[in-house]
Order: sequence, then C-alpha cells, then structure tokens
Amino acid sequence: MKKFDNPFHDLWVTEILSPIEFVSMFSPIVASHAEDLFGTGNVIVKGRQGSGKSMLLGLLSTKTRIAYERAKQTYPAPQGYNKKFISAGIHLIKDNLRIVSSRIDEKKENSRKEWAAATFSDYMNYLLLSDLISNILYLHDEQLEDGVLKDVIKVNLSDSKNKSFSLFIKKQEVWEGYLDSCLSLEEIGDRVKERISTYRRFFNFNCDVLPGEIEGSKTLIGEPVAVFADALRKFEILPAETQVLLRIDQHEELYELEKSTGHADVYREVINRALAMRDGRVSYRVGTRHYAWRNNIKIWGSGAFLENMRDYTTIDIDYIFKRHENSSLGASFDDFAEDVFIRRLKSYGVVLNELKNESILSEVFGNTLKPRERAQRYVGSKVLKESFYTGLSKEWCLYLKELWNINPLEAWLIRAWLEQRQQVKDNIKASAFPESEFDKSVKKYWIKERNEAALVQIAGEMKEMVLWSGKRHIVDLSGWNILAFMTICRAVWAAWLRSTPDEVLSSTTLPSIGVDKQVIGIYEASRIWAEKLKEGADGDRRYEFISFLGSWFSKKLRNDKALSNPGHTGFSLLKHEFDRSSDINYLIKSCRDQGDLIESEHTTKTKDGLLRMKWYLNPLLCPYFRIPHVRTKEPIYINRNELELNFSAFVHKGDDSILVDRKPFQNDLFGD
Repeated sequence: MKKFDNPFHDLWVTEILSPIEFVSMFSPIVASHAEDLFGTGNVIVKGRQGSGKSMLLGLLSTKTRIAYERAKQTYPAPQGYNKKFISAGIHLIKDNLRIVSSRIDEKKENSRKEWAAATFSDYMNYLLLSDLISNILYLHDEQLEDGVLKDVIKVNLSDSKNKSFSLFIKKQEVWEGYLDSCLSLEEIGDRVKERISTYRRFFNFNCDVLPGEIEGSKTLIGEPVAVFADALRKFEILPAETQVLLRIDQHEELYELEKSTGHADVYREVINRALAMRDGRVSYRVGTRHYAWRNNIKIWGSGAFLENMRDYTTIDIDYIFKRHENSSLGASFDDFAEDVFIRRLKSYGVVLNELKNESILSEVFGNTLKPRERAQRYVGSKVLKESFYTGLSKEWCLYLKELWNINPLEAWLIRAWLEQRQQVKDNIKASAFPESEFDKSVKKYWIKERNEAALVQIAGEMKEMVLWSGKRHIVDLSGWNILAFMTICRAVWAAWLRSTPDEVLSSTTLPSIGVDKQVIGIYEASRIWAEKLKEGADGDRRYEFISFLGSWFSKKLRNDKALSNPGHTGFSLLKHEFDRSSDINYLIKSCRDQGDLIESEHTTKTKDGLLRMKWYLNPLLCPYFRIPHVRTKEPIYINRNELELNFSAFVHKGDDSILVDRKPFQNDLFGD
C-alpha cells in the first residue's frame, strides 16, 4: 500500500462511476428492500443526502444493466420482477434545469407562472424523450455486437419498422408538426436534440426569443414520452410488455429553485401533474430529499393533491435502514455498511484473505471498547482531586478511592448517585456501610443509562479526548447514512496513512487501525460534517442553531454532576407548538430536512399526556460537540418561547449562561 492509497478518498458520487464500477460498488442490500422500484406505477425514492437514492435509481440505467449482464453478475432485483423494462432519465442538477428560470422576469408578471410551467414542461419532456431515444439506439447497437439482454428486451429496429414507426409518430397531434421532417428514429433524435439546444441558447441569452415553431408547439408534461413509448410497443420496436421507466433525480433542486426565484411551487407541481395522470404507458421514478417532497404535493393547474398509494408509492431509504424495535422491519445498516466497505476495498485492489473475524469492519477497526475499558484509558494512573470526596464519610472515601483504582467508571457513577436528590435527602453520604447502600439488583440498569454521559465527564476531568473507535461506534455514528459512514472511513484511513512509515505500508494489505488513529479520524469526520452545515439552504443559520444546541447540551452534561438527566442531549416541544408558524420552528424544520437533526414523536412523561416532538443532533456531530451519541432517558422539555430566548442569547452574546429549561419529569429509581 502507498501513501495515497485511500479506498474512500473519492466519496460515492454516482454520476462519475462507470457502469462496470457501479456493478462492483453497488450493494444489493438496498435493492432487496426496494421491490416497488421494479413494479408498475410511480415511485418516489426519498432519503437524506448521501443515503443512496441516486445509486438506486442508477440501477435502472440501460448501461448499468448491460454491465451486469456482461460481467455475468446477478442483477440485484427481487425475484419475479418484470425484467422487460427500459429507462430514461434526467439529473436536475447535472442537466441544469435551473436555467429554465433565467428569463422569466422578462415576461409580464401576471403570466410568469403559466409561462414557467409551460416552458419547464416542454423542456423536460424533450430531455426525457432524448434520453429514451438514446437508450433505445444504444441498446440496439450493443445487441448487434453480442446480443446482450436480447432474451429480455430485444430492440427490433429493422428498416421497415423504423420507417413505419417514424411515419406514425410524426403524425401525432402532440408534436404540433415539429417532427414533420423526420423519417427515422435517428432523425427524430436529432430533431429533439436540436430543440433542446435551442432552448439552452435562449436560456443562456445567446438569442433574444424562442423560435415560433417552439413557442407554438409546447407540450403538456408527460404526454410526448407517453405517446412515444406507446408507439414503440405498437410497432414492436420494443416487446409489447415492456415498461418505460422515467427517472427524475435530484428533485429537491426544484424546491431550491422555487425558493431562490420566488416562483411559488410551479416546477414541482408540474412534476406532480405528470404523476397524477397515472398513465400506464410510462412510469416515473423520482429521487428526492424528504423536505422537497412533503413540502408540496399539489398538482399544477388543478388545485388537487397527489394521493399516496394511488398516484405513487414511496421507498424511504432512511426508514429502511433506521433501527426498529421489530427487527423484521427494514434492513440492517450494519450489513449494508459491511458490504459497502468490502466492495470499496475490493474495487481498490485490497486482497481479503482468510480473516480472524467474521466482519471486515471488525478486522480493520476492531471492536468498540467497553465503557469500563474507555474509562480506564482516560484515567490511567491519575488520581482524583480531593474535592471529589467532599462531604463523604471516611468509609465512603475509602471505598471510592479503592474502587477508583480498579473501576473508575463505577466510582464516578456512584459519586453521581450520591448527589441525587433522594440520596441527599436520606444523607447516605454519611453512611458507614457504603457497599450495601448501592443496591446491586438495580445498579446495572441505572449504570447502563448513564455510562456514556459519565465517560464524557471523566474524559473532561482527566483532560483527555473522548474515545470513539471500533466497529460499533463507527456504524452508530453514521446514523444509518452511507455517506456519513464513508466519510468516517476516509478520515480514519487517512489518519492511519499519515502516521504509518512507508516500509510498513509497503508490506501491509489490510490494516488493523489502532484506537488512537481512529479517534483522530472520527473527530476529523465530525468536524467536516459540522462544517457542511454551512452548505445548502439556510446554511449560516443552521450552523448557528446547531452550534447553539451542541454548546447547550455539552454544558448541561458537564454541569450535571448528579447525572440526573443523562438524556439531555436532545430537546422536546409540544407538537401543537411546533405546528405553529414561527422563525424557530422554521429553523428546526430546516435542520431536520437537511439531516442536521433527527426528529421523532415520543410519549410524554407529563401528566397532561399531550403529544410532543423530540430532536437530537445527527450522531456524527456528537464528537465535535463532545456529547454522547447514545440516546437515553428523557430529552430537555422546553417551550418554544424559552428556546427562542436561549438561542437569541447565544447568537447575540455568544453566551449560553442564561439557558433555562423545564423540569425533565424524570421518574427514575434514584433521582429527579
């Protein structure tokens, strides 16, 4: 191995992968839980940034299917799916759909939305049509070479069929005469590209107006491709049972476009109209982030809304990999991460010989240190300050000093327990029989809920870095997001490469990376993730808000010497408060939508029984703010006004000293 050999140096960007690279890197675990992708009807593929949406949509690509066939690899789709499909697609960022709004301000204000909708519809129609034609011609040429996929979806483009098809298609009303000069599929493709090129010249201000033949022949969203697909089957250029799947990736780009241009929700509503047609001639596959979909499912021109399970079905990649109480639900992110890790190593030429462990992740990163081991690493031979024993009986002091030498974590937890209200009330600190006071039958549960918080406190007291390392931590910090997982892997691998001599690297195939290198890499990955907060919508404000929350949680943890509230690494609002419109609620939603905060409903501990919502930081941000990534007990109960006050104080004074929150309503065995 060499200094620059980092298998994770280039994070997973689907658009730059060649088809054969796609075959080697794509994990079939995703597809095995996404059966709807290969069925009929429209499908929305949702997920956070880096969840794998584009990879899943890329599986439908004709070039990808050919690559699987020629590599003699099993195509990763559920058994019994309809293999007879061809797909075409657009990538809204790569294809620069944003330029459709470049000249809208030249139109009269009362007609801008209608012009934007009509122009966007037509432009997108022709982009999809162009890609469909390209896919058909490409597959036909590849089949002439070696018959690839011929037994699944044979393209019959004989001269007679080509001519008959072209004569028929150009007579259809949908084109308004635009294809009249075309005599073959190839000529239709060229004519379609010419229209796209003209649009781009206009959007880029290289001509003053759109030609009359385009302005006078704009098409309704979805109709041209549907007519075209139907004719392909009718003239047996494609088998009669062939599905035509139309991919629209990076759908959230339309949401950002609408926000930046102020053109209401025109562009997404146009897409919704195509889905609402429920046109059996074609099916759509839309890749989007959660916020861009739930924000608007209104249909352009009708005022109606799309209906889930009627107009579309949903594949939620985040939900698939999220841990569920019922393990039969969803997929294992552990398995997914393991598979992606192996594929990355193999694609980079790493030889995986017989292993000591069943897991490659465990082979490279080892197992996560147990809480007691981590505490011992923080402490070493250090002794505690005498203030730790203040107020205790001499029997307690002796007991804790002896325990500190063999199990500092338990000593710290017992000292915290002594600070809790009930123990203070009973004056247990003065007891002459310390060992009998800490009930052995319940101790393990109380400790389990506070282990991580106590470890952060001990590391701070000992002036040591908090240790995150090993397979369990790396997977958990990823927050079931494959991009976050690979970000950690890249940073850890880089830390190992930097610190390893050339002579050792040259003789190393598969490394065993030590805890110290992992800690450095994980902190670097967490810092990178924190810096990424500044990117995208509301970046600066989101960074401020997450910094405020991280500072707040960290300070509360440091000051909670009794560990009464180990769950105060998240916050909770009443649901009806969160549903109201306000700046702080908008900011919370923005952070949630960008994946900075993890949101869920939860059962309140208050007597009123009102529904509440709770939020925690994305796990990968936890090392940056030195807070536990494990969620235990109740979050901070706070109302919206208090949250706004606290955030405002943090922003304007850079000081969180006035932070207030409601009582946590903890009803645990030992404390508040």
